[in-house]
Amino acid sequence: MDEEVLPWLRCPTCSGALDLRDSRCEAHGEIVAGGLHCGCGAVYPIRDGIADFLGRPRPPTIAQLTNELPATAWAYERLWRPFALTLLSGESFPYERELALVTEWVDAARGGLFVDVACSNGLYARALARAIRYAPGHVIGVDHALPMLREARQRARAARVRVSYLRASAQALPVASGAASGVTIGGSLNEIGDLDACLREVRRILTDDGRFVAMTLLTAQGAVGRAVQFAVSAGGIVFWSREELLQRFRAAGLYPQRDEQHGIVLFTLAFPSPQSERVPPKDGRRGTE
Repeated sequence: MDEEVLPWLRCPTCSGALDLRDSRCEAHGEIVAGGLHCGCGAVYPIRDGIADFLGRPRPPTIAQLTNELPATAWAYERLWRPFALTLLSGESFPYERELALVTEWVDAARGGLFVDVACSNGLYARALARAIRYAPGHVIGVDHALPMLREARQRARAARVRVSYLRASAQALPVASGAASGVTIGGSLNEIGDLDACLREVRRILTDDGRFVAMTLLTAQGAVGRAVQFAVSAGGIVFWSREELLQRFRAAGLYPQRDEQHGIVLFTLAFPSPQSERVPPKDGRRGTE
């Protein structure tokens, strides 16, 4: 965890500011051990460079339990994620295309604080860090699964990008209100649990001119796709229609301004105000009205 993020962090219990104590840093300045203390009495440990705001794992669904397994964390970007969007969209969708879209829509190049929620191995977080490399700013990656965060930290260090990783709930982000220039979520809304609480947290931490970019999987239209989605729903994975999902965004105060659908994959750009500047769609794709 980077010391630069400390002013942006807050206690998820009482929203109080946090005081770093008994810290130990590596030569390049990363905080690898210590404790974040709040005036309410809460103490959040930092171990191996990751601040833990959750304590003992208590995953409520099979999908979230699976993400707690070291084998899942190891396999995620090695065996599944590079091919996932091509399989799910029915068209060629490599990392280069996906990450360019996300970093452009969230406008990472302007700098500021960017938060990648439910970051898994930190794919979006690393892309954001590369995009803001020459602007003042920082990236925080948040996930509930410690194995995922450990893998994410190793990948960020190997890529030589600065990302601070926090173990926390998407429904109780340990980030100050109005602190984030941008928030991203890549596919995890489908297994996040309480969707509405997560979206309200995203809205809370965004600046007034902030941007939220989400990649989400929609309800399948074909019989085979619907059967597969029905089967995985028992593990806590939920799918919505485009209209239902965007309505949930609006109810949380996140107003969609652009979206692109590729098969069951939906990319959405939302602003925290209905009066935000509207962004025209590209390449003939549909923009939100």
